[in-house]
Amino acid sequence: MKINIRQVEKEEIKNLGDMWYELASMHENIMEGYELAEDPILSWIQFIEKGTEKEGMVTLVAEKQGEIVGFVSAVLRRRPPFFSKRDIGLILDLFVKEEYRGKGIGTTLVSAAEKWIKNNDVDIAVMTVSPSNKTALNFWEELGYDTYLEKKRKEL
Repeated sequence: MKINIRQVEKEEIKNLGDMWYELASMHENIMEGYELAEDPILSWIQFIEKGTEKEGMVTLVAEKQGEIVGFVSAVLRRRPPFFSKRDIGLILDLFVKEEYRGKGIGTTLVSAAEKWIKNNDVDIAVMTVSPSNKTALNFWEELGYDTYLEKKRKEL
């Protein structure tokens, strides 16, 4: 299967909104603390559009015969000065349409995001995953991502 990975064009970002919403809704349904705001697709589109204007953020799409079948977004972040390695690449979202899953597209997107992070002189990639999403946990572990931090949450 021939897949082209490239940076999203600004006018295409709206087309990613439904894919992102499918991902976000799944997270909202499987874990507390991920309740979406009103009109979250519009807010996400605006966030990604602003990100395309910045040097420290990228959204890459996987395209098959002109159809976008998945995407990944990543951003560069700087941690506080008390860390020896301050710069990290944070993978924000990864999505592949259901009918294209299990074909290596997610792995290819992550590899492209990691390459972008590395090309920005950053050698640490970080991402978050719900502990109840066993498929995603296995996927990220197969790519070499280790658990190094566990977040806890309390409603006040």
